[in-house]
Amino acid sequence: MIEIRSPLTREDFKAYYDLRYRVLREPWGMPRGTEKDDYEPISQHFMAVESETGEVLGVVKLYEKEAEVGCFSHLAVSGKAQRKGIGKLLMQAVEEAARQRGYKVLGCYSRLNTTDYFKKYGYQVAGLPTPYFGTTQVVWMEKNLD
Repeated sequence: MIEIRSPLTREDFKAYYDLRYRVLREPWGMPRGTEKDDYEPISQHFMAVESETGEVLGVVKLYEKEAEVGCFSHLAVSGKAQRKGIGKLLMQAVEEAARQRGYKVLGCYSRLNTTDYFKKYGYQVAGLPTPYFGTTQVVWMEKNLD
């Protein structure tokens, strides 16, 4: 069974950030530490955990971008857990948390090669591609939560 919860302990956060690094940074040769950003302290963090083993299978975070606009980022699912609904569970959790916080709009900066994934959940491109790191570009995608 998969449980969606926030990391609470030092060990939780270590596993949380380790997965983010392995999925989102290591494949591009980025150094450790790049899996974190300035929004960590003000973010609500979520992780998908296999209840029986305690293994962290996916992560995402949510923070306020501006008044009534939430932003989620660093959505990552381990390779072995991809295409098994983990991302969907994390998206549901982050959208529910955004609604509870009163956000009218929720969005993310998506790499250009992942926009189709977010379109499945009703997100639309709402900006122009901008450089992220190296040759990678991202685009703002958003969805009305009303």
